[in-house]
Amino acid sequence: MTISFCPLSLLGASAAVSIAAAFSPGSSDIPFSLSAYQKARAKETSRHLDASRFHFQILFVDNDNFHARIAEGMLARIAEYNDALFTLFPYSATIEASPKAPIDPSAPKEAVAICESLGLCSTTCAEDGTSFHLSYLDQYDLIIAVDDEIQNLILRSLPPTNSGDDEGYEKKCRSLSEFLSVNFCGVENSNEVTQQMIQDMIEPGMWEKAKPYYDASKALVDSSSSSSGGGDIFSDSKSSDVYNNPRMILNENGAAIPNQSGWPLVEAAMLVACAGITRFCLDTMDAQFDDAFEQLLGRHFYRREHLDMSIDDADDQLRLGSLSVTGYFSPKERHARITNHFHNLRSKFEYE
Repeated sequence: MTISFCPLSLLGASAAVSIAAAFSPGSSDIPFSLSAYQKARAKETSRHLDASRFHFQILFVDNDNFHARIAEGMLARIAEYNDALFTLFPYSATIEASPKAPIDPSAPKEAVAICESLGLCSTTCAEDGTSFHLSYLDQYDLIIAVDDEIQNLILRSLPPTNSGDDEGYEKKCRSLSEFLSVNFCGVENSNEVTQQMIQDMIEPGMWEKAKPYYDASKALVDSSSSSSGGGDIFSDSKSSDVYNNPRMILNENGAAIPNQSGWPLVEAAMLVACAGITRFCLDTMDAQFDDAFEQLLGRHFYRREHLDMSIDDADDQLRLGSLSVTGYFSPKERHARITNHFHNLRSKFEYE
């Protein structure tokens, strides 16, 4: 399958405005805030996702049959470590029409070597690459382009429509580097998400391999974000960097130190970004079910006489009303939420 690209001028007017606004934040009247911009984009994406199926299918897209398969393996491993093996389902694909795409769909030996060194699933990593097709925008919950260039290519490839559907596609197609920001990946968490919380989602053995390179990696990411034009840490890397950039080098005194350039930095950034994706998706699912449960409580219990029900009877009534929502929570969690709702309802009547 081959993806064909449409020039941006062929997009519908509403889509063109939406995409232009998304990639050109700020105005002459309102000072631009990077954190506010990241949170706004994350909110758009989280609201576009549908957690009612209890899982998200996530597709990584590259243009070299290299980066996306590694990200797929990383996300699968991080999801398993965070008890989300049957909640997050990662996949990968390559834009076949890209000049960087190899003719042979076989897995690059460099990618296989990286997956083996990190303890990722060797079977998945060694599979032949899949060609990206625009229909995948409907088949997957979240499309994650390895870099901004690939994201722009996908969005510019959308055919013009009058329904506004292409605006929804923009909200579900994000760049991998966006998930390096706690402002983005922590937007649905009731607590303030820190960089340490994201790192703690990575299996200790994997993080120990990445930790010596992360500070330099973060500095490079920050530098790319603040510069105008150019690529990012993922677009500027290639498979040959795996062998051309050793993990350890000798300093001027002959001591072995971590290499502060090349592939090890990319690997560290990719691990943290995949942890950010995991945090974002799990928080989005929690937030949507929290909201659905609160709405369910409000529909079932709103009168004074409802307070005469026992917690067990109220729980039984809720479960009859919507197993798809109540089934997400344990009995202990449901009882705690019902108790809190009854407390608030009782307080409301007392002040009337």
